Amino acid sequence: MEQIRHLFTAVGVLTLVVGLVWVAHGTGTIHLPFTGFMPKDSVWTINGSLVVIFGLVTLVGARRLLRDHDKPAA
Repeated sequence: MEQIRHLFTAVGVLTLVVGLVWVAHGTGTIHLPFTGFMPKDSVWTINGSLVVIFGLVTLVGARRLLRDHDKPAA
């Protein structure tokens, strides 16, 4: 079960980072090279926000739900 927790944590962190990059690029905060289709586009800001939320849910689930599963029975 520990391996699944590490996998979900890695997926959650990667998803969170991708979402934050989408939000930053969609708002025009950062400009990635060779990508002229995303800057200052509210669709990417909204999509990035949703991806950030999904990443946070994945991290919380990996830490909280899987930790509760590993507790020994009393």
